[in-house]
Amino acid sequence: MDFKNTAMKFFSAEEHDEQIFDGPRLLKSGHLNIMIRTPKSFSDVRDYADALMSGSAIMVCFDAVDAALKNRIFDYLNGVSYIVNASVSKVNDDLLLYAPEQVGVNKETVLKRSGVRSWLG
Repeated sequence: MDFKNTAMKFFSAEEHDEQIFDGPRLLKSGHLNIMIRTPKSFSDVRDYADALMSGSAIMVCFDAVDAALKNRIFDYLNGVSYIVNASVSKVNDDLLLYAPEQVGVNKETVLKRSGVRSWLG
């Protein structure tokens, strides 16, 4: 709708059948693929890097690997993250989130009460 039509509707007294919504609208929703992976060997990580470079977020769980392989995977994915300007967020000691540049990540700090961790804080 251009300016002329908008002005004509404002100044004309006749009713129009067209509905106009003044509230919030969803124009186009995007989507984000989040891959949750547990690597078992270094060869698994190449697919994770390809996914990160194509715009997917990757959550990597390091439970199934030893410390040396964990460091190697960590270094490789951090290098890829640097190249594509992705962010890296630590979820816990064995879980990292690699998010593409266009994705914002806000992390709340969880308060610990009496040694019990809670999702509610």
